[in-house]
Amino acid sequence: MNKKILLTVTALSAALIFSSCSQAAVPSDTTAATSGTTATESSEETTESFADEDDVVDELEHYDHTFNPHCLSKVYVEKYGAGFEENYYRFCDAILAGEDSVVVDNKEYLPMFRNISRSCLPIAFVYAYFFDEDITSVGENTYKLEYSIPKDEYLKKVDEFKARVEYLIENAVLEDDSDLEKTIALYQSESIRLDYDYDALEDDFRDENGLGVSPYRALMGDKGICQEIAGAYAYLLMQVGIDAVTCGALSKDCSSAHEWTIVNIDGNYYHCDVTFQCSDKYNLRYFGMNDEQRESEGDWDMPYNNIGDTNSIYHDDIPIEDARFASLWNCYTYFLDRDENTLYCYDDSGTIDSCYYEMSVA
Repeated sequence: MNKKILLTVTALSAALIFSSCSQAAVPSDTTAATSGTTATESSEETTESFADEDDVVDELEHYDHTFNPHCLSKVYVEKYGAGFEENYYRFCDAILAGEDSVVVDNKEYLPMFRNISRSCLPIAFVYAYFFDEDITSVGENTYKLEYSIPKDEYLKKVDEFKARVEYLIENAVLEDDSDLEKTIALYQSESIRLDYDYDALEDDFRDENGLGVSPYRALMGDKGICQEIAGAYAYLLMQVGIDAVTCGALSKDCSSAHEWTIVNIDGNYYHCDVTFQCSDKYNLRYFGMNDEQRESEGDWDMPYNNIGDTNSIYHDDIPIEDARFASLWNCYTYFLDRDENTLYCYDDSGTIDSCYYEMSVA
């Protein structure tokens, strides 16, 4: 009989802008730290354990998600204030409707909105454009909006984007999932769905659709690099009401740059690295890391972590010390049983010392 770790989830209710992952920060082709098995082999060996999960999912109700136009991390709200949030949502509504102008209380908000939209409204980051010197006033506190493609084409892109976001969420999340279950389900679905796009590391990269790197590209397709994957995961989490924000870092020897996601679960933030997990698809080695574990997985210069691409919020502003998910980091594979609200974790032999973790809100 296989012994399992049981983690109940029933009660769970550097001032630098990193333009891309460097080659040194590319996810390694390993599985668990002790397994010595490739991701492909891991997939084959875990087919049987995931078969039961499919049976459980079929019996449970899938989540009927309605696209949320207003996604903004609490990190930005706390930094810039409630007035900023109100103006940002007005910007989102205007952009999604393809409007030609938007009322904004402060002109200086607009470049900030576009930068934040990278992970909070990815389609705006790709198709809406303006820079400080190009912001045109068309009335009192009213500024012109422009798009990089014809309006009718853009509005079709908006509809496709909304539908894609709903699809990705509904194919991962179930109706009665807790916040932790949603977080793990989307982490699992994104790490399995996405592959690392080595071609995107090239200078002046454009894909077959003419898109440069952005979370939008990772959401609409099935590959990306760290800054795309981190923002895509953050956006999907915010869509289902879970606070998340990106985090950029340099390695201590400055040889590599990387970006991942910081996620708020039950009032505490944790590091989650879907990019690294993309080459290690069937465990949770990079989920729910605290600062110590995050530093050990990449040797990052933690004090200079650039949170939310703000160049003003760093590691010391959001220290992450909780080791609640430490038992997951060495699991070889796992099974999320929604019917029992339980996460089963296995070592590489299919057995592990049995241990029980109460994961309810304190």
